[in-house]
Amino acid sequence: MSRAAAIAEWIARVEATRSAISADARARQGVGLLDDEQRRRSARSAPPSNMPAADRIIRGESITGGRDDERSRSLEEASGGGGGAQLGCAHPSRSAPIGGGSGGAGQGAVGRARQLAAGYQPAVVKVLSYAHGATRATRTGQYVQREDVPLETHDGRMLTDREAVADEIQAWATTFSKRAESQDVAAVRMKLEGVRDSDEGREIYEKAIAAGFAGHRYAYRLDTSASGELEARLVVALAGTAKERFRVRSAPAGDDGRGVAQKRFDRTSEARISERVQAATGTGTDAVQVMPGMSNHGRDGVTFRLNKLIEHGAARDDRGRIIANVAETRIAGREWGPALRSQSVRDTMHLMLSAKAGTDVEALRRAARAFLQDRFADHKFMFGVHVDKESAGHIHVHAVIAVKSESGQKIHPGPETFREWRQAYAQHAQAEGLRIVATSARERASSQSYGPRDKAIVDTAERPRASREARDRAYAADPANRRLIDNARQRIETARTNPIRLPRSDDDRKAVNESLIAWKTVSADQPGNPIAKDMLERLVMAQTVGAILHTIERRVDQLTKEEPAMAVSSEQMVRDLRLMNEAVSRTGDLLDGETKQQFREASARYLETLANRVDLQRASERGVERMTPAEVEAITGANSARLVERAREMQVREVREAVGAARLADRAVEAERQEEATAGLNATTQRELSAERAVVAGMERSAAQEAREAAAATQAARSLAQHPGQPLSPAVLQTDALARLRAEQEQIIRDIEASQKAEAQSQKGQSMATSSPSNR
Repeated sequence: MSRAAAIAEWIARVEATRSAISADARARQGVGLLDDEQRRRSARSAPPSNMPAADRIIRGESITGGRDDERSRSLEEASGGGGGAQLGCAHPSRSAPIGGGSGGAGQGAVGRARQLAAGYQPAVVKVLSYAHGATRATRTGQYVQREDVPLETHDGRMLTDREAVADEIQAWATTFSKRAESQDVAAVRMKLEGVRDSDEGREIYEKAIAAGFAGHRYAYRLDTSASGELEARLVVALAGTAKERFRVRSAPAGDDGRGVAQKRFDRTSEARISERVQAATGTGTDAVQVMPGMSNHGRDGVTFRLNKLIEHGAARDDRGRIIANVAETRIAGREWGPALRSQSVRDTMHLMLSAKAGTDVEALRRAARAFLQDRFADHKFMFGVHVDKESAGHIHVHAVIAVKSESGQKIHPGPETFREWRQAYAQHAQAEGLRIVATSARERASSQSYGPRDKAIVDTAERPRASREARDRAYAADPANRRLIDNARQRIETARTNPIRLPRSDDDRKAVNESLIAWKTVSADQPGNPIAKDMLERLVMAQTVGAILHTIERRVDQLTKEEPAMAVSSEQMVRDLRLMNEAVSRTGDLLDGETKQQFREASARYLETLANRVDLQRASERGVERMTPAEVEAITGANSARLVERAREMQVREVREAVGAARLADRAVEAERQEEATAGLNATTQRELSAERAVVAGMERSAAQEAREAAAATQAARSLAQHPGQPLSPAVLQTDALARLRAEQEQIIRDIEASQKAEAQSQKGQSMATSSPSNR
């Protein structure tokens, strides 16, 4: 397809979407498709009555239903799908058919939609946790047995008390793994003999570190000894690219081998590091000392090690970013996670099956028993039914299952496994007369997801337990726990309001498209069904907004990553940018709540990238081959209004929270004074006073932390407004939000510099081609 045709095709797509959205807006104003109650619902929107499905808009079908033959020949099929398994066609259970219901297996998306429309509840199967070792497995089992809930075992025995649970786990423990968890990250000390603290010396160390640990995630800090020589302190991920993994061994010190054990890299790892350092710096291997220290497991181990590293100064990671505070170490822990190749030992799995309040408890118990015997016939397990949360709208079956079967096979559940488990659970539930069907969150465009840990964190903070009220109050008042509690509360609130989940991946779009077709069929058969109406509204909006995002993403990708021969002018880019902005603005007006926020944040990233590219293209057309830092900052400043706006929003929020925290601290101090004035001298009162003082101290620390964060947010907003192209100082990154803001700012600057460099290389290549003898 020619460049002109590609541009025309994309413009037509956006125009069609704009027309559809405009028609929807007029319909809302004219006939009032949403009543007041519906308008108040979070993340809900009525489907436009005359708007075709978004996939048909994107593929070129007009609003009146006509199909453009040219587009039909030239466009790839954009049904929103892509590679991967088809979610709409669930895989059948491995077991034989179960009488009484299919559970969703084999009946397709339409069958599942019909059951949901009839009031069936989605099957919920979750793994809550894993445990390693008899002690932790026993704690899990005793948690399941809380409130004297009897647990039934795989062979039909009943465990009625904590001692019985402990004895049962002890019997299982003979098959538990003896292997320790993988050591994923280590503290390392590097010493290059004779390299002193100077610009040249620091450059040598930087080359040595980059070469020695190439392919691994790392962060380092350079220190100066009393003699003036440099030394590097590092945190290194032991797993690297190309399946390389550094291994740390313990070796006894001393000639007689009786000294205190010391950590060392094994011979292979040490030789690789030393050889790379020598090749990069010319330093002899005998002058290179690389000594590992303590090692840790998983992402938490990364965060812990980095926190220890920055205690004596900021560190720099393998990608050149500064790590200077706790917020940045947490972000690094998340980023390093996929590269760790971490392996956790799992001996037992804590599985939960959920059902809504009012479900027949005995029927659920029978269904759970049949499901566990079906899926885990060769495993030891125990399970019990909990009805203590029925007032909150649901009841649960908790099961503790030995990961290793009697034949030695281990459970390694993945997405496909959970689909099979949901189908099997629904089949057994339907066989017992329960209205449960296997479906997935993404084919319902559902955002309902949070973990049991989130619930436990919020419960502890908001409803202190009677037996440990003082400790729970102190936990909630501790500033170190505030972000954890707020994040857990936010996840629960998102699950409660259940905003539309925007389909971002090919698989997500395919699932939404197939589900939408199914619900259209159900809605046509049952036009008065409120469930079908609500689901149709939800899926139409999810499909439309997801398709718009996908279209914008593809177009921005085309405009920012084209070959020089396919270059497009800045005027054409501006036209595309204007159309995209209008489509995003009109679409955002139709959304509410969290869904609107998701859409605006996702689309803003694409539009900002294109806005930067427009400015670079204009500079290129003026003949600019290399930009100064000031010019890069000017471009960043012109297109970073979103970052400045977000920084100012953070400033307002942090100042408000600081004022609130100060008021709470003042109230706590006053309450403590009143307690002291009226308190007696008995031991109970003294303990209560001690707990009250701990709460007051926590409140005061929280108020001080809030004040620091408010000051940091104010400084960040001022800095971004004045110098948008200058990365935020590490000193102001007091919160995760500010750390993410800085990372986003750095990404914008890197994108601009990379695009400018690519443009300069392109012009250089064209210049050389023009001046070559063959062109003369």
